[in-house]
Amino acid sequence: MPRQVVKKDLIYPELCYQVIGILFAVWTEMGFGHKEKIYQNAVAQTLEESNINFKKELPAKIQFRGKAVGMYYFDFLIEKKLFWR
Repeated sequence: MPRQVVKKDLIYPELCYQVIGILFAVWTEMGFGHKEKIYQNAVAQTLEESNINFKKELPAKIQFRGKAVGMYYFDFLIEKKLFWR
């Protein structure tokens, strides 16, 4: 039986492993070749089914020397702890 390795430098190891498991499950079930938005919707559906709190497409202002220089949109903010871009 494979031994589970837990990285000690992860801040939220249980949540990280749960989310990574969801990402792998979506990829395995859907396969290769879909647009990013399709995978994003499938991940959102799986997060909901797993009762994991998340926000989708969250804007984040990027500043340089105190002035706004652009915006990013994170794909997910999960449990107010993890974000994916």
